[in-house]
Amino acid sequence: MSDGEKVWVAQNGERSGPFPESDVRQWLTEGRYDAQTLAWRKGMAEWAPLFSLFPERPAAATPPPPRPGAIFEAEDRPAATHMLDEPTSAYRAPVEAPDVDLPPAPSMHWGLVLLLGIVTLGIFTLVWPFIQANWVRKIDNDSKATLWLGIGVGCLVVGEGLSIGNPGSAFGALLTLAYVALFITAYFAMAGSIRRALGAYGLPVEIGGITLFFFNTLYLQGQLRWISRWQQTGASQPKAPKGVFWLLWVPVFLLAMLAAIAIPSYQNYVHRAHAMQQPSE
Repeated sequence: MSDGEKVWVAQNGERSGPFPESDVRQWLTEGRYDAQTLAWRKGMAEWAPLFSLFPERPAAATPPPPRPGAIFEAEDRPAATHMLDEPTSAYRAPVEAPDVDLPPAPSMHWGLVLLLGIVTLGIFTLVWPFIQANWVRKIDNDSKATLWLGIGVGCLVVGEGLSIGNPGSAFGALLTLAYVALFITAYFAMAGSIRRALGAYGLPVEIGGITLFFFNTLYLQGQLRWISRWQQTGASQPKAPKGVFWLLWVPVFLLAMLAAIAIPSYQNYVHRAHAMQQPSE
């Protein structure tokens, strides 16, 4: 590195610079930077530890304590800046994939799960929960989610069969209601297992109960995809999606509003057409 080249510094998530090399060497001597400080200069593909740019740096001296009540001016320390006059890659703290023995989580995007559910008329959304529950069973041997799902689907099949033969069957409706209750129970059980199992590895999993109640399969799949990314890269940011699922209600509300407007208009049209066909007395 020549004396004329300038250096950008990233510390505590903030980028500063560019600074003359002489200033950076002086700050290194004063011990203002530690092993976590990264740096970038023109020609580098990625950020690198600042100390690696100055392997011949002198031993760090202990800086004198600041005067009581002293106010540091711009020339006393590097000022944060977001205006870089050289293109750089965005600064991110380095992460590594965690060394854990967890089985790979199902990584399918929740949007694809939704699409396949629509294309298959709901059949895929009956099958995919068993895949999710099977993974949960691998990380928690005590999980009963698969059992609840199996009993629930059995209740649904029997209930729908009774409803076909007797549309007013109260027993068929009761079985369908039992399916819904068992389905929700299974998902809350899976959420509890995931929190406990991943918490042991230092990964705090945040699963909202209300969102899980309304968007069970899709919401949990968003969590599993987030877990899968953490398993592969060690990155836990950004967090698993949550608010986006509530946007799924928007087309439902729009369709409901259109139906509320269109159905009465159509009924009025039918009544007028019927009245016009009646023979005059």
